[in-house]
Amino acid sequence: MPGLNVTLSLPGHPAMAEMRNILSGDVAYSVLGAQVPEAGNRAGVAMRAVPFASRLAAQVRRSSLGAISYQRLRSGIMLRSASRGRLIHCCSHLIYGDSPWIGDYENVNVLGFYSPRLLSNARFVEHLRMTLSQPSCRAIRVWSDSARQSFCKLFPEARLNDKVRVIYPTLAFPAEAQPIRKPSTKPRLLFVARGFWVKGGALFLEAVKKLKNEFDFRADFICDLPPECRHYREELAGIVDFYEPNFSRQELFARFYSRADIFVMLGMADSYGLALLEASAFGLPIVAMRLNSGLSDLLRLTNNAIQLEPDHQIFDEFGIHHLEPAELVRRIRVERRASLVDRVASALEELISDRDRRAELGSRGRTVILEGSLSAAAMRGSMLEFYSTVTN
Repeated sequence: MPGLNVTLSLPGHPAMAEMRNILSGDVAYSVLGAQVPEAGNRAGVAMRAVPFASRLAAQVRRSSLGAISYQRLRSGIMLRSASRGRLIHCCSHLIYGDSPWIGDYENVNVLGFYSPRLLSNARFVEHLRMTLSQPSCRAIRVWSDSARQSFCKLFPEARLNDKVRVIYPTLAFPAEAQPIRKPSTKPRLLFVARGFWVKGGALFLEAVKKLKNEFDFRADFICDLPPECRHYREELAGIVDFYEPNFSRQELFARFYSRADIFVMLGMADSYGLALLEASAFGLPIVAMRLNSGLSDLLRLTNNAIQLEPDHQIFDEFGIHHLEPAELVRRIRVERRASLVDRVASALEELISDRDRRAELGSRGRTVILEGSLSAAAMRGSMLEFYSTVTN
């Protein structure tokens, strides 16, 4: 689609940087607002602690009136710099007025700032419904089938459902993943996250404790470690190497993904999983939770994971948040169950002890990223068709 010019508004998620990279030869993007710096891009790691202004904004958004005002203010600021008449590709927020725009959302929870309180507020939901129903909102791109389900549950009207299009994010195949790594005789696990409790850090380390005397393996644990959990450093010395999650994606690729044999992601609030795409590109089998979100949709496509039922998750059966993040963390910390640790350990044992099983799962995922439904070529074609539909 030669000559397509699109304004990309607030592309703060790493998946947006990947989209721009993949479409760089087809679409001329002008960027408004925050974006992921190339050098500081983090894989599978949430953003660092927000500054004071962001914390203040979070307080404002606690009420429906405050959240609506915040949406309007943010839209107004973006529109001041946008070229009039050019299509606005709006990442995770809303646009008001007559400018043509498309919304791009991990799932419906983004529009409620991940708050179940807001998404159950009739005034706030009606405001979202009216804004998304405007003719200026040409279409809504969501990241997974679960995301579509979350939208359709909150907005059952056909006029909105007809706007929703599922296009799975993916990544340009990393150069570091091009060589196919030979299987290791001593398997190495890789755990990458930020947010120790909600990402299942304690589950992983407890499972490693159960296995350390039975199997010969090593692990890289790249995650924050709370003060009350520092004992793991001593208990797992010689088995687990501990790191703070401060690496760039390129550093993670070259130093950790390239030497790993098994990727572990045990989060209970993940809407999607760019890190899972990265692990799949490197041909790594995956151990993850089964969530009512795009994370499990993605793993159904890669078909390279052992998925486990969590004791808790932030999503209800329709993919909508039913717990505040703080409450989820409280439940994880207070209601820890040995049975879940046993299930994690069993999944790790299956992969540690069976080289052929690791190779089989790893090959499946790598193929899907290289040439299947999650390839860069597949996403490029879907996005260009999407743009064509909304601009004609």
